[in-house]
Amino acid sequence: MHERRVVGLVLAAGASSRLGEPKQLLTDATGTPAVVRVVRDLTAAGCTDVFVVLGAASERVAAVLRDESAHLVHHEGWRAGMGSSIAEGMRAIDHSRTQASEGPASAHVDGVLIAPCDMPTVDVTHVQRLLREFDGAARVASSYRSADGEEVLGIPAVLPGGDFAWLEALDGDRGARPLFREPGTRRVHLPFGSFDLDTPADVDRWRRAHRDLNAPTTMLQQTALMDLDHEFASTRRMLERLPDHRLDFTPHPKSWELGKLATHLLDPPLWAQVTCETTELNFDTPMPPKEMPTKTADFVRIWDERVAACKATLAGMSDEALQVTWQATAGGHVVMSMPRIAVLRSMVINHMIHHRAQLSIYYRLLDVPMPGMYGPSADEQ
Repeated sequence: MHERRVVGLVLAAGASSRLGEPKQLLTDATGTPAVVRVVRDLTAAGCTDVFVVLGAASERVAAVLRDESAHLVHHEGWRAGMGSSIAEGMRAIDHSRTQASEGPASAHVDGVLIAPCDMPTVDVTHVQRLLREFDGAARVASSYRSADGEEVLGIPAVLPGGDFAWLEALDGDRGARPLFREPGTRRVHLPFGSFDLDTPADVDRWRRAHRDLNAPTTMLQQTALMDLDHEFASTRRMLERLPDHRLDFTPHPKSWELGKLATHLLDPPLWAQVTCETTELNFDTPMPPKEMPTKTADFVRIWDERVAACKATLAGMSDEALQVTWQATAGGHVVMSMPRIAVLRSMVINHMIHHRAQLSIYYRLLDVPMPGMYGPSADEQ
């Protein structure tokens, strides 16, 4: 089986009329323009080629991309809207395929990953997840919540070769969302995906929130975030499939009910936050009672809120802080003592995987299709 080839398509043609300046050229805390960051993220994540559709301020945008590995597509009709930009980009990709000079294999493309320039919460890790989820046939869209709490399926997203003709026929401002609403679309959660850089207030909020990004990410912090990112995303996929009409199900008289187990599985992000914010936990201290959600959407919402808080806390940790000894006590005795970074791996990640595996048994007995964790599951073959 050939290696899947996914081409990146960056939409960088808009006029940014509400912002008053080209959002493609907005710089982050490192001084990197937004369009450059997106091109680099797509390349680093594994896109075989990256095409950038230019329109407004095309000369200035092209100038910052001069040293990047990207194909620039100058779209004269960019004012027609996003759909026309997607179509123009797809025509450029199709032309590139037909002009490939190294034989049929080099011309083959399995999918296209469409990405904007104005979503600052998209990073290389999210793009990698989209590509990992792509099997060559099913669409993979970013999933996030709108301001009113409704799920949105949108870009960044990967679309298979079977959609290329449809995308090439787009016009006006209509994008690919109608395709994502069709059955079979896979989802990759994007925290705070509804936040984009449309107005000066958005840009101010973004820059204030990321004022500390000039400080380099520490090695242990980066390792911990990467570990948690992957396993948190897998756990979220399990929670998304929770059958809330069977929360009272139990596979054995000594087993917890499904709802209780799923509620307990919401705790690892809290454990991680407590580990980062304290140096000791006394198990003798009474814990407040847990309130069990009753709807799948509420489980997912609580999970997202806790993951966001956990990652924000961890982002402020230095290597020295992550190596501080953390201990748990019970009955006046130390039952566990190890560096915080080790606690995150053992008592948070490993513990979460343990309960997630239990949940998978419940799902099998209830005939709930299993999502892939480290590759496609038997239900996705």
